[in-house]
Amino acid sequence: MVDKPTTLRLEIDADKIAWLIFDAPGSRVNLLNSRVMRHLDRHLAELESRIATGHPIAVVIWSAKPDTFIAGADVNEIAEIEDAEDGSRKSAMGQRIFNRLARLGIPKVAAIRGTCLGGGTELALACDWRLASDVPATEIGLPEIKLGLIPGFGGSVRLPRLIGIQRALSTILTGRSLSASHAYRYGLVDQVFEDTGFQHSVAQVALDAVLGRVERVLPHETAKDRFLENTRLGRRLLFRGARKRVRSASGTRYPAALKAIDVIEETLDLPIDEALAIEAEALGEVATTGVSRNLVRLFRGGRAANKAFAPEIAAQQREVKKVAVLGAGVMGGGIAELAAAHDISVILKDIDRHALDTGLRHANELLRKAGKRGIIAPEEVGLKFALIHGTLDYDRFGDVDVVIEAVVERLHVKQQVLRDVEPELPAHAVFATNTSSLSVTELSKAAARPDRVVGLHFFNPVHRMPLVEIIRGELSSEAALATAVRLARRLGKTPVLVADRPGFIVNRLLAPYLNEVGFLLEDGADVVGIDRTLKEFGLPMGPCRLLDEVGFDIAAHVAKEMARAFGDRMRPSAALETLTGLGRLGKKNDRGFYTYSDREERVDREVSRAFGSGGGGVRPEEIIDRCLLISVNEAMYALEEGVVAGPGDVDLAMVLGTGFPPFRGGPLAWAESRGVGSVRDRLLELRERHGDRFAPAPGLERLADTNGSFTSDAVWRNSGSPSDM
Repeated sequence: MVDKPTTLRLEIDADKIAWLIFDAPGSRVNLLNSRVMRHLDRHLAELESRIATGHPIAVVIWSAKPDTFIAGADVNEIAEIEDAEDGSRKSAMGQRIFNRLARLGIPKVAAIRGTCLGGGTELALACDWRLASDVPATEIGLPEIKLGLIPGFGGSVRLPRLIGIQRALSTILTGRSLSASHAYRYGLVDQVFEDTGFQHSVAQVALDAVLGRVERVLPHETAKDRFLENTRLGRRLLFRGARKRVRSASGTRYPAALKAIDVIEETLDLPIDEALAIEAEALGEVATTGVSRNLVRLFRGGRAANKAFAPEIAAQQREVKKVAVLGAGVMGGGIAELAAAHDISVILKDIDRHALDTGLRHANELLRKAGKRGIIAPEEVGLKFALIHGTLDYDRFGDVDVVIEAVVERLHVKQQVLRDVEPELPAHAVFATNTSSLSVTELSKAAARPDRVVGLHFFNPVHRMPLVEIIRGELSSEAALATAVRLARRLGKTPVLVADRPGFIVNRLLAPYLNEVGFLLEDGADVVGIDRTLKEFGLPMGPCRLLDEVGFDIAAHVAKEMARAFGDRMRPSAALETLTGLGRLGKKNDRGFYTYSDREERVDREVSRAFGSGGGGVRPEEIIDRCLLISVNEAMYALEEGVVAGPGDVDLAMVLGTGFPPFRGGPLAWAESRGVGSVRDRLLELRERHGDRFAPAPGLERLADTNGSFTSDAVWRNSGSPSDM
């Protein structure tokens, strides 16, 4: 009988060093779930027995994965936490096991090579020594705050005791990961070794630790640091400042941040067991908040989006070694920079020398800024820019894997570009259009190989926006789509697979939201009141300000296209035509809802005159309902048509593509918090007062009649979806 492979094994070498080796079978990463933690507990019990006999003399925590130490806890188990008591109990279980490790009477060494996050970092904190490989894949952090949680396996307690309050607050409250060298400067790792010979170096440190020959080098402390860290007044100032910064950034919308500060302050000088009990109770409290539930759901949705294809289809994707970008405008230059930043060779082509030079300068500027911000090592900026080759012809296209077209948004222009470039490409190359609204299927009709044509819709600014819509044309092959998904992931983006319907998903839901602004203005709302209300709701900017960024001419064009596709429910308001008739285009000519020429944003008097004085004639709750429920309703139409696979993709796309507040979980999660019946009734009220554009979608009516859920994927599994169209 063949033994079933296990995630964790214990080996003892000739030097009497015990190696606890994490190696999850059939997975590229190691995760901490209940089963793994039970195995760890059993191995620690075995070590306790062996140590009593003098064998082993040290223990090393090691990973057999090439690029991962431990990537954290299993988020599926986090999602299953039932209530605060259950959350605290699971936290205490993890603490107990890590404490068992910490109390082994021999030196304990964490050998970190690759990703070490969340519970992986907390496991390392329970060791005496943390050693890191210098491979670029090494990153160490506690990202729990991004899930609405706090480190709950001892991290909130142990980290400030190891590296100090200031560094611990920065690490926990931002959730950012540290490189090996940065972690060393922070005092989070004790030594960084070259990857060649890393295991030998780790074994030597373990032996030296047994002999007491390893000394910890503490980070440099200034007199100010000593005052802030070690005096009662200094600590009071530190924690007060941390709370002020959190409230200034997000108010009380993300309770885990304030809870983390409370735990660190309360436990800093307590005995470890008392401190851990407080941490466990706090973890239970935040794990069951609506905010955490929403953030965990979005995280799981992002992971699912990265696995959009069955394994047999994913196996058809090609590695992308070389990309060509057609069109050197702001978008094209941004895409070229993004590819180069991720070490992909790029051709940036345009038909105009001045435009090409401008695009290259834009790409170089973005790389230089990334170097200054530490996103890219400063010495690598020039090397990455050298990966971009600017050209006016197709001479070097013979080995291109993916072409990304980013020319003017006109179908006949894009079709001609496709005809021109296709003969210069290898047969396997994918042609990906960056269109935001045109039909991929119609575009592909100009292709000799229409199965290689897909949509790859980036959002502006390319280097910041995390979403990419992958659009499936009617003739797009699975292999081409899978390659596009692989490229998006390599570029650090989250791909969402979308059917080839007008507006795809993000712009389709954004269109009625922005269109409603005009109707609100006609009904007596004012620009400042609309924007303030939606910003207070949690959006990064109000819809009037967003329209200024988009441009009134572009927004009016999109509104007409959406009305042509979807009829009266997308009928454009007259507001944008009124404003463009006054020569106002938005921020591009410093004349939108706001003026920008004097460096101070203020509502232009001409706008106030065009729509009356306003005076706040529409209540904030009505502004929210009219702008957002009409978008929720449109999502129901889109789901009925199978534009995306389910509600999770809708919410993920709107959070990542528009900045819909993550703590609310996306438009459908927000609607779910109000109740399906309540949303249907409110839409009927709005229809009575403002017209048929608010008529509930058939899918929403069915949900209300069956007491269904906005966020249940099961409801839509039998509908058409991008994966079966």
